[in-house]
This record gives sequence, C-alpha cells and structure tokens, in this order.
Amino acid sequence: MTDDATTPAADDVPPDAPAGTDQSAKQRRQLDPAARRRRRLTIGGIAGAAVLVLLVCGCLGAFAAGLGRFARESDRERTAQARGDSACRELEKRLNRLTPPGATGSPGERAAAIRDENAAVRPFLSEIERLRGWWDDDRDDDPDEGRGGRGESWQRLVDARTSYADALDRQVTNGEPAFFIAPRDPAGRPLVDRLQRGPDECAAAARRLAAPDL
Repeated sequence: MTDDATTPAADDVPPDAPAGTDQSAKQRRQLDPAARRRRRLTIGGIAGAAVLVLLVCGCLGAFAAGLGRFARESDRERTAQARGDSACRELEKRLNRLTPPGATGSPGERAAAIRDENAAVRPFLSEIERLRGWWDDDRDDDPDEGRGGRGESWQRLVDARTSYADALDRQVTNGEPAFFIAPRDPAGRPLVDRLQRGPDECAAAARRLAAPDL
C-alpha cells in the first residue's frame, strides 16, 4: 500500500517539473500577465522608435529637398544675371560702332541713325525676353512702376525712338517740326531712370538711347 504521507502533493512539484504538470501550467498562468505587459511595452517602444525614425527621415528629406531647390534657384539667378550683363556689354559694343544721331547733319540722316541704333537693340531685347522673371529688377517691387518688367521698359524706349524717327521723316517731307517725347513710368518719372538703376553695364546704353538728339 502506498503511504499517502509520502506522496508528493501537487503544490509541492518543484519548479523544474515537466511542462505538462499542473504546477508548471499554474506558474505560467501567474507569470503571463507580467510577461504580456513587458511584451506590450517592448512592442510599443519599438513601434514608437520606428515612427520617430520615419519622422526624422522625412524631415531630413524635406530639408534636403528645400536646400536643393534653393541652390538651383540661386544658380539660375546667377546665370540669368551673368547673361543679362553680357547682353548689356554686347549692346554697347554694337552702339559704339554706329554714328550717334546727334552727329548727323540733317533730319533724314538723323532718322536713319536712330533706326540703325534701334536695330542694334533688337538682339538685346530678344535676350532679356528669354530672361524674363530671372533678371534682377525684372519683377517690379515698386507699385508706382506698373506690372511691366525691364524688357517692356526697353521696348517702350525703342518705340518712342521709332516715333521720333517717323516724325523726322515728316519734317523732311512737309517741314513739320519733330520732337522726341521721352517715355515715362506711371508715376511720371523718366523711364530711363529705371533703366539706369541696374545693372551698371546697361546704364550708358540707356542714357544714349534716351537722348537721340545727342
């Protein structure tokens, strides 16, 4: 007969008892809530770290993209400014090869000299038209000057000179006196003042073209 006193009780099963024992299952049930909490905390920490990494990467990517756009815009501005300066220098060279209208001896010769200078300006107008919106001062910051850019201001000056040349032709034909009417901005200021403000390479050409009698 088996002595009940020597039979191990279910509660006295040692911790290293086989996993199938009742005591081992009971211990696992007692430890599961704490393990589950730790597991949830671990998973939550990992997920939070992953979200933080994604946010940081996104911010760094946006920052890098912004720097890239700024660098490209700056390069385009510098390139446009260099092309504008070069166009001014080429314009002055072409004008210097021509006889100034004021050095001519008759109204007809003056009209022809004015048209020759206007022809020298056309390549310049084409170049600054291609640079529209990029050349400094082409986007107005003075509300009194209207919405037109620098290209429109140069074109208005050429148009005024063309009108003067036509008036000189009429003077030759019927003796009607011809006068040059310098264009002005919406505030009433001479348009040449705006053209002389920059770049410096264009200032001399603007002064010459604005005084076809000299």
